[in-house]
Amino acid sequence: MKLFYAFLVFVFFLLAPALPAHTASVPLSGNGPTPIENIYKKITSLKIKDIQRLTGKKITLKEKVGFLLLKHKIKRQQKKEETKDLGQKAFTFGIIAVALFIAGLFIPFVILGSLVAAIIAVVAGSTAKKKDPSNRKAHAGKLMGWITLGLITLFLILAVAVVIAFANAW
Repeated sequence: MKLFYAFLVFVFFLLAPALPAHTASVPLSGNGPTPIENIYKKITSLKIKDIQRLTGKKITLKEKVGFLLLKHKIKRQQKKEETKDLGQKAFTFGIIAVALFIAGLFIPFVILGSLVAAIIAVVAGSTAKKKDPSNRKAHAGKLMGWITLGLITLFLILAVAVVIAFANAW
């Protein structure tokens, strides 16, 4: 009998890799939040009484402190990701502002687009820096926006000076 059980175990271990392994998966939609983000939102909205009700037992002080620390960490991580996106936006608009300014030197009226992009870069960069002072992309985007605004101002002052000089020459 022992030989029979040993044979069954041996056959099972030989056939186990050939058995199909299925995993449950949730399709990710491109429009809404991912399932992980939904779980994080649910965790951050829970209170200690809710946890006790869900588990059916009273949790200890150590578990309460751990849960509160977890909630705090998740909220901070979500805030950092929001700030990261805003910093990326500021950086992108800063680059666009500089590129449009350079193009505006050769193509008329493109400088107006540079002006708009520079203002967006400064505003988005300032907002992101308030939320997370260590965001380097937000700082770079804000800086490029201010540099572009300064160059546009300098360019306008130079253009006005040239127009006044030509008006006096006539």
